Amino acid sequence: MDRTAGSSPRSSLPSWLFLGTLAAASLHPSCGPATDTGSSLPSATVTALLTAVGPQVVVPALDRFIAEAELLEASLSGEQAASQAQWQATMIAWQELEVMQIGPLGSSLTAAGGQDGRDEIYSWPTVNPCLVDQETVRGEYGGADFFTTRLVNAYGLDALEHLLFYGADNACPSQVDINAHGSWDALGTDGVAAARGAYAAAVTAEVIRQGRALRDAWTGGFSDALGAGADPYEDDQEALNAVFDALFYLESITKDEKLAVPLGGGDCGAERCPEDVELPESDTSLAAIEANLVGFRSLLTGGDDTGFDDLLTELGHEDLAQEMTTTVDAAIAAVAAVEGPLEEAVESRPEQAQALHDAVKAVTDLLKGDLATVFALQIPDEAAGDAD
Repeated sequence: MDRTAGSSPRSSLPSWLFLGTLAAASLHPSCGPATDTGSSLPSATVTALLTAVGPQVVVPALDRFIAEAELLEASLSGEQAASQAQWQATMIAWQELEVMQIGPLGSSLTAAGGQDGRDEIYSWPTVNPCLVDQETVRGEYGGADFFTTRLVNAYGLDALEHLLFYGADNACPSQVDINAHGSWDALGTDGVAAARGAYAAAVTAEVIRQGRALRDAWTGGFSDALGAGADPYEDDQEALNAVFDALFYLESITKDEKLAVPLGGGDCGAERCPEDVELPESDTSLAAIEANLVGFRSLLTGGDDTGFDDLLTELGHEDLAQEMTTTVDAAIAAVAAVEGPLEEAVESRPEQAQALHDAVKAVTDLLKGDLATVFALQIPDEAAGDAD
């Protein structure tokens, strides 16, 4: 799947300035400034919730991701099957963080304190397997400036999927230079494998570096700032809205992009678009959705600490808190009810994929309905206009 506009270098500017603001909006649900929200919310509980987000939710998730990525790096010198399995474990760990695009993890264009951290590690749905193949032939991935002069879809976890799972062929049309000029064939099967292995090693090292930089940003001050509702936030209410906004990834991306688009909401011109599922080369789509739900639940509940469920309970809505977590658990169970890879289910068993979509929708309906009403928090623009 290729949704990029080109392969020009991104220089020193944020990635999405080259990929387009529309892609940025689709990947980052938080849009528009926060309003004066939730002024009647119990301040002590709000502070406890915000204080828990970093040390109890985001930083542990980053630690797990970095640990898995380090295991991936070590696996690259062994059997390909072992590297593929470890890449999947690394991706699943990352997918929990997809729902936590707050501050450094968020877009510099849309999130307070955003540093495009997510984009540097994973750029889906803006991916370009052919570009990865072209870079494989060029062999410049070992250069000092490679990761500052390429678009994000030339590296990251999505590029690694292609490098590890695609096989000996390339994903480019015949007229593209590596095929038209014979440079791909000139590498030979062994040459392709060696080049992809070296490219994968360079990308994995960069993924680890970016993951560590994100952890350092969170532990080096941002977590405390979020807990205090301090700069880059005007107050704790704006900080709370930023955490609330992050939960809407489940609405705008998991439900609408990962499920609704393949089920027929895309632009492929057919009744269904199974080729538009996330991570089709590795068949990791369903595991990614499950991890999104797990990450959502963790951010919703504050891990083992104070979360939105505790805030609901203090406001006298314990029944809604229970309904919310029960509905999330039901959606997680719905993932297991889908047989086989998601791409195959969309094509051959669409009722199973639709049931999963509906289970996720039940969660997001509560999120943008009852929860937003009780907390009087601003709903991101995209979700507010979504009648699905």
